[in-house]
Amino acid sequence: MEQASYYETLSVARNDLDTPWFKRKIGERVAAVSDLLKSGRERVLEVGCAEGELGREIKARFAVTYEGVELSQDRALSAQKLDRVFSTPAGQIEATPYQLIVSFHVLEHIARPEQELAAWSSLLSADGCVLLEVPNEAGHPLLASDRNVEHLHQFTPASLALLLARCGFACDALSVGHYESPVYSDSIRLVARLQPTVERRQALLLQRFRERTGGPFLVYGIGGDYLNYLAPLAESLDIRALLDSSEAKWGQCIGQHVVGGYDPQAHADLPIVICSIRFAAQIRQHLLNHGIAAQRLIGLDSIYEDA
Repeated sequence: MEQASYYETLSVARNDLDTPWFKRKIGERVAAVSDLLKSGRERVLEVGCAEGELGREIKARFAVTYEGVELSQDRALSAQKLDRVFSTPAGQIEATPYQLIVSFHVLEHIARPEQELAAWSSLLSADGCVLLEVPNEAGHPLLASDRNVEHLHQFTPASLALLLARCGFACDALSVGHYESPVYSDSIRLVARLQPTVERRQALLLQRFRERTGGPFLVYGIGGDYLNYLAPLAESLDIRALLDSSEAKWGQCIGQHVVGGYDPQAHADLPIVICSIRFAAQIRQHLLNHGIAAQRLIGLDSIYEDA
């Protein structure tokens, strides 16, 4: 029997919503989801939304659009609480991208998790993230094997992180010890985002340089940091000159520029990117001593930090 057909046969309301363990796990999940909502007006998709209790709690706190995927008959209950509930697997959904996809104790039920994650990636916005939780191995520290016949996979933190990486996600955070029930008291929780392509990463980095410099600029300090972090982008940036305090470097040709010294007449008013992490403070002080205004100086660290 196919998975979708199997879950169609299950009875409605399999969870007892009044038990202490259910209330405990919902409370923890509400906190985890709330931490990831930035504006409070995002579109959220919960894969495996069951009776819709998590979504109901989130909708009571935030003005989100909260939709779900539920293959079992519990979708009749969740449809009363959420904005929309799909009765088909995520791979069959066509919808506007979601800023957050959440899934608790679902991936271990899915025969082909790579296909499921591919479906999530197609439904996720470029700046969105995934919050995923599965049992940590057997799900309880005193059990070696998970005997639940519905569970087709047994994950470790390493195997889950590698699976996400193979499927094009970058892991933001991974932790263990999360509570699902008395027998699944140890779960892995992972937050991940779509890994940007090489082209996308370069475009974002170039955008940072342009926002920080505001246009043409000079580069001061032509050493290893320049070669590693700026030279690969040089042809796409409006660099007007390469400058260094060491006369031994003057006259060196790097790309389309020849390294020289600072000339107040030729270089006045242009921003200066200090292209050194280790010696940034010394270079900055050297330039200030030469009467260069502090507002013209931009540290390489300020461009790369907090990406």
